[in-house]
Amino acid sequence: MSSILAGAAKILIKREQNMPNILTLTIIDYNSSGEGVAKPDNFAVFVPFALLGETVSATIVEQHKSYARAEIVEVLEPSPYRITPECPHFGECGGCNLLHMSYDEELRFKQRKVSNALRLDYVEIIPSPITKHYRNKTVWQTDGKKIGLFARKTNDVVDVENCLLQSEEANATKHERLFYRERLQILCGIEFEVDDKSFFQVNNAAAEKMLESVKQNIKPTDKVLDLYCGVGAITLCVAKAVKEVVGVEINRQAVQDAIANSERNGICNAEFIASPSEKVFDKIDFAAFDVVILDPPRNGCDKKLIETLQNCNAKKIIYISCNPATLARDLKLLTEYKLKSVTAIDMFPRTAHVEVVCVLEK
Repeated sequence: MSSILAGAAKILIKREQNMPNILTLTIIDYNSSGEGVAKPDNFAVFVPFALLGETVSATIVEQHKSYARAEIVEVLEPSPYRITPECPHFGECGGCNLLHMSYDEELRFKQRKVSNALRLDYVEIIPSPITKHYRNKTVWQTDGKKIGLFARKTNDVVDVENCLLQSEEANATKHERLFYRERLQILCGIEFEVDDKSFFQVNNAAAEKMLESVKQNIKPTDKVLDLYCGVGAITLCVAKAVKEVVGVEINRQAVQDAIANSERNGICNAEFIASPSEKVFDKIDFAAFDVVILDPPRNGCDKKLIETLQNCNAKKIIYISCNPATLARDLKLLTEYKLKSVTAIDMFPRTAHVEVVCVLEK
């Protein structure tokens, strides 16, 4: 077994006796989950923890009609971007999957992931200012004996003492509370009180980079509608940069928090409405807004909302997404708008997830 894989030995188990289907594979690409892709005889084989350009021996563990999945036996020709994972649980724990990859290569992978989904030649990506202990929210798992995170592809619990993604305090207090979140968050100098069930970006440092990208595309004279606003993070962070902003959120507790956050920070040009985003246009003057900001859940925007936006007067839509696939689907439906810019933000370092900010204009 290659010594370069020290620290990830648990995923590199030789299976010649039990599973004779061992292949020598050349990795030519990544899939959207960050797994290596090989195509022997033009048949796709996905290989977790393999890097672009590597030659590996691997054993087939899943066989399907159009693809197979394999596990590495040995890295025969390693990539220069392969690094030793810092976590002893890497490969066993399902918390992250890119610790074997240099951060520069991770950023390149995420650029390709977004550009492939949106069918673009190139996408700018903004790195996260921090790549360790960045999460402001943690949900620990327990089986009654161990406390940690779920193992890869199972609900078995891996006893993780010091997760590199969770905050230092979350690691230190995991035996006291399974759910950890600092109730008071600070973003762009604004204080936010966040309910346990309300959405808030997990990486404040990267979220500020995202908000900088948003604010570059709004003007002081703009009236802005912020849909799927949560506790008002985007709404309040852009409020000082625009004339007026209205946030819309289905979670009533989040709306109450948003109103309280607005008052806490002395922000007077922000209003909040408790409503599903696709139904809010029955309650507001649809023609009043210059810019619409969208930050929907991973499954994207409601189809009715997309149809409504097609007929709105807003000259600009800023679409923020953590799922390039559903983003691509929704952008195709917004035919009245043209895509002007795309910026990826590494909101989730050491995982395959990525945030995207798209600007569309009429």
